[in-house]
Amino acid sequence: MDHPRLQELLDHHDIRQLLASYCHGCDRGDEVEMASTYSDDSWDDHGPRKMPGKPFSIETVGEALETTTLVSHQLGQSLIRVNGDEAGAETYFIATLMYPPKDGVETLNQLGGRYADRLVREDGKWLIKSRICIREWSCSQPVAGDFLATAGFVETRRGQADASYAALGMTHSGNPWLE
Repeated sequence: MDHPRLQELLDHHDIRQLLASYCHGCDRGDEVEMASTYSDDSWDDHGPRKMPGKPFSIETVGEALETTTLVSHQLGQSLIRVNGDEAGAETYFIATLMYPPKDGVETLNQLGGRYADRLVREDGKWLIKSRICIREWSCSQPVAGDFLATAGFVETRRGQADASYAALGMTHSGNPWLE
């Protein structure tokens, strides 16, 4: 058995899980989960918001809870290179944000881009050391209607009420905006 290749496979899996946890925390309004994906001395460059990762999580989730009705990330392919306890990753994403009606019209904003991450393994756990959010495209459009609004789907929620927490056996970490 090729143990270095097996370790590489495990590292790639753990890094992809880390990236998914970041998005889950952001989308569900769980600043503690989102902040847990950063190392203590991390840095995040998200365009207009450039700051250490843990405070970035607090400010980003707080703003989203105050100004949006939905935040949703879809992650695409990741190119990951591991070198011992350090790694680099480039991950494509589409972020969608829904804003409540203004003058009677909801707004849908989308951003497509890539995360360029430097990662570090601390105490056996992969964390984001630095992140650059690279914008490839963005658009904003009014929402004319929602053809599935009354179709019987379970609606997305922020906090413990979201069905993902029960499915994953998780508990929302809590934050002051949802209390």
